[in-house]
Amino acid sequence: MTKKTKKSLKRRNTILNEAEKLFIKDGFEKTTVKDIAAQAGVAKGTFYYYFDTKEDIISSLLEKRYKKTEKKARHVLENKNMSSLEKVEKIILRLIFSRRGNFKVYEFFKIDENAKFMKERNKEFWNKFMPIFTAIVKEGVARGEFETEYPEEVTEILFMGIDSFLHRNYAELTTEEMYIDKFSAVEELLNRALQVKNRKVDLSLMKPEKQ
Repeated sequence: MTKKTKKSLKRRNTILNEAEKLFIKDGFEKTTVKDIAAQAGVAKGTFYYYFDTKEDIISSLLEKRYKKTEKKARHVLENKNMSSLEKVEKIILRLIFSRRGNFKVYEFFKIDENAKFMKERNKEFWNKFMPIFTAIVKEGVARGEFETEYPEEVTEILFMGIDSFLHRNYAELTTEEMYIDKFSAVEELLNRALQVKNRKVDLSLMKPEKQ
């Protein structure tokens, strides 16, 4: 990578990071491109060199977040020392749905209120993590840990269902009791749908991983 390219990438990341800080502090709607440029220490024209619109920042932040998590999830998938059940638990709780950490992005950017953002978020999220989750379920079936004749279909229903369920209720995950209630329901769903053998899914065994 040339110095020019490194400098360009650094400037883009600076704009991205400073924009996120402003969104968190002042909200997406109140933050202007002018504010972002000033916060990042660049000209307004420089912002438009890297991003077409303020909304593009959201896409880039989601991509950055999911890319980092996808890398960790693949390490879990490839781990030869973990059971498939342990992989399911870790992928769900420590990487993808770690308490409210991954849901804050919806509050700041109001993704729920914008169909375009939500559609883009779902596409990015499901495309990255559905194949990993499916591979783990298939591995579990092959190992005799899970039992289902339709691993791909069951995985899709489970993954999309859990994601939608937790996403819809993320605002309520403000206390330990609420958190436990929601994830207890997820545990029961996984145990029944995958017909888990040996021990049951226990998400309380895993401590959330910092993002």
